[in-house]
Amino acid sequence: MEKVVFTTGGTGGHIYPALAIAKEMRKKNIDILFIGTKHRMEKEIVPRENFRFIGLDVLPLNSVKSGIKMLKAIFSTIKLLKKEKPQKIIGFGNYITIPVLVAANVLKIPYYLQEQNHTMGQANRWFYKGAKKVFVAFKNTIDSVKENQKSKFVVTGNPLREEFYTKNKKEERKKLGIEDDEHGILIIGGSLGAKNINEAVSKKWKKIMADTKLKLFWATGKDNFEEATYRMRDFGKAVVKPYFENVPQLMAACDLVICRAGASTISELIELEKPSILIPYDFVGQKENADVLEFENAAKIFTNETVEEAIDEALSLVKQKTTLEFMSGNIKNLKKGNASELIIKEMGL
Repeated sequence: MEKVVFTTGGTGGHIYPALAIAKEMRKKNIDILFIGTKHRMEKEIVPRENFRFIGLDVLPLNSVKSGIKMLKAIFSTIKLLKKEKPQKIIGFGNYITIPVLVAANVLKIPYYLQEQNHTMGQANRWFYKGAKKVFVAFKNTIDSVKENQKSKFVVTGNPLREEFYTKNKKEERKKLGIEDDEHGILIIGGSLGAKNINEAVSKKWKKIMADTKLKLFWATGKDNFEEATYRMRDFGKAVVKPYFENVPQLMAACDLVICRAGASTISELIELEKPSILIPYDFVGQKENADVLEFENAAKIFTNETVEEAIDEALSLVKQKTTLEFMSGNIKNLKKGNASELIIKEMGL
């Protein structure tokens, strides 16, 4: 039986694309082992999906102590891979992948990389020269790569949960009770960065409530629900929750999405051909991710300082059917199909 080691961790943006590929790979009876860190969320998320997981004691490389831990982790990973004997390895960026990728180089085990963001992260920049192939979400990522390395880069899009490939707008609107003459807006600010968006929505609440044809779905973030809604006496037709379990359904059903610009979110919008108002974080390459959609006239970008303007724009734009259809049509240029299936095929599995 073929064995593949996945190395990922730290944030959902690194973990969930890996899980999407692993679930598809599992259908082919491939033996899968995840290697991450024992300190971050992957130690809970990966085993919950019934994959074997080993956590290393590694920290970000910012001190002598973390450097020593990294060296120890590299030596223990070399021993581990000698024992496990995987045929292939795939890494998803982040410092957590360093021990496994160094060990892969030492033991001459073929490895592959997947980059979620428009701008390649440091770990993937260090290791791409030795990779068999590098799977990227956006074609512009390749612009920063040395000419003699470009042939190994494959534009696949980001691997997504299976539900994003099967949703139909008309069907999901019917299930959610959204009438044909109603306009749907989904607001997902993320657990970390929802505060600015929540404050803007609160300030515009009277205007939102005055629109009788608006169906709003607003996720405040798990830790922000009370703070965001305590002044509101009435949610009207709006559905307001700390978070939504059914994001693929809501995103498919709504006409417009207001959100951050994480790599997975951008890929979800592309797959569902969904116009958006994007408010990127000021860090982690989100502005560059958002630029991909704005360049295609498929999204409008606002900043943390102009969130109230973003809400006003959304309330106007959601009624402009022709503009929304134009934006949605432009997104088709970016669609690549099921990224998990493409990556597995490119890995020769």
